[in-house]
Amino acid sequence: MDLTSIPTSPGVYIYRNLAGEIIYVGKAINLKKRVSQYFSRDDALGLKTASLVSQIASIETKVVDSEIQALILEASLIKKHKPKFNSLLKDDRSYTYICISKEPIPRVFSSRFSDLDPKDIIYGPFPNGSAVNSLFKTLRRIFPYRSQISHPQKLCLYCHLGLCPGPNPEPKAYRQNIGKLKKVLSGKITSLQRQLQKDMKIASKLENYESALQTRYQLESINYIVSGWSALSKFYDKVDLPEDRQSSAIQELLTTLKPYLNLQKIDRIECYDISQLGYKHFVGAMTVYLNGRIDKSQYRKFKILTKATPDDQYMLKEVVYRRLQHPEWGTPDLIVIDGGKPQVSSVSAITDYPTIGLAKRLETLVIKLGTDFIEINLPQNSNALNLLKSLRDEAHRFANRYRKTLMSKSMNEN
Repeated sequence: MDLTSIPTSPGVYIYRNLAGEIIYVGKAINLKKRVSQYFSRDDALGLKTASLVSQIASIETKVVDSEIQALILEASLIKKHKPKFNSLLKDDRSYTYICISKEPIPRVFSSRFSDLDPKDIIYGPFPNGSAVNSLFKTLRRIFPYRSQISHPQKLCLYCHLGLCPGPNPEPKAYRQNIGKLKKVLSGKITSLQRQLQKDMKIASKLENYESALQTRYQLESINYIVSGWSALSKFYDKVDLPEDRQSSAIQELLTTLKPYLNLQKIDRIECYDISQLGYKHFVGAMTVYLNGRIDKSQYRKFKILTKATPDDQYMLKEVVYRRLQHPEWGTPDLIVIDGGKPQVSSVSAITDYPTIGLAKRLETLVIKLGTDFIEINLPQNSNALNLLKSLRDEAHRFANRYRKTLMSKSMNEN
C-alpha cells in the first residue's frame, strides 16, 4: 500500500475495508510514522493487528492542530461508526467516558461503560485513559466544576486550588461555565472562542473587570491548548519564555487594579511580611520585583524596634514606615502586604503609594478605597496572581530565615 501521501502532521487516521466500512480509528502525533508501523514485518504484529491490516483497503486521515482536538475527534468517530477493530483490539467496555449529570448543579466525572447512566450527557468512548485524565485536569483548571454528588459546607482541597466552585455556587453562572465545557467536549472550540471574545468585550464595557479577566484567562487557556499537539500534556509546564509570563502578569495587574488605584505603570513591586513566634524575635522582610524579574539584591530585612508583643498590623506599619525613609532604594509603583483588610488599613494610613493586600486561604486581592474595601479573586492559574504569590512566598521565606538567624545567635550567646 502506498504510504507516501500520508502527512507527517498530527491527527486522526481511519481504516476502511473493501466495502468502504470504517474498521478502525486512531490518533497520532505523526500520522505517517504511526500508520507505517501497521505495515511493518508480519512477525512484529499481534494476531488481531495482523487481521486488521489484512482487511485495510483504504486509509483516510484528518489533520488537526492539537491533542485535545484529536482526542475529541477520535472519540466522536468511534462513537458514530463503532469500528469493529477498535473493540477487538481493546475491550471497549474498558474505554473511558466523560459524563455530565443533568442536576441543578451538574457534576462532571469519568465512567466506564458498565457504570453509564443514560440520563447523563455522555462523551466518548475515549480509548486512552491517561489522555482523558490529562484532559480532565486541564479543563478543570479552565472551567472549575463539581465531581461529587454532594459537597460538604467546608471548602475542599479542590476549592483551595481553584478547581471546584464549592458547596454553593451561583447556579446560573455555574451552568454557563458547564455550557462552555460542553462546547469543548463537543468539538465546538471555534464557537467557544467566539463566545468568550464576545463575553470579554461585554464585561469590559460594563466595567465588570473581574469577570473580564476570568473570561480572558479562559480564552487564553483555550487558545493555548489548541495551539499545538503537545500543549495538553504540557499545560502545567512553564513552556513560554519567562519575560512573556512577566509581561502578561504586569499587564493583567494593571488591568485589574487601574479602576481602583492610581497606577500608570508597574516597574517596581515591593512585598512585605512579618515573622514571629509570639514572644520575641519579631522581624519583617521586603522582597522586590524590578523591571521584569524578582530581584534578590533589593531584598531588605528589619528587626522590629517598637513592639514587643505580637501585632502584625503594627509591625507591618513600622516596617513600611522605616522603608520609606530610604528614597535611595527606589520608588515602589505598588506595595503588596501579606494580609487582608486590617493589614492593608494599617499600611495605607502612612503612605500614598498604591497598596494592596494578598489574603491567604483564597489568595484574595484586598484594596482599600476610601472607607470601603474591594476584594478580587483572580483565576488560580493567572500569571498576575502567581507573580504576587511568588513575591509573598519569598517575603515569608526571607523573614523566617532572618528570625531563625536571630534565634540561633541568641541561643549561642546564652
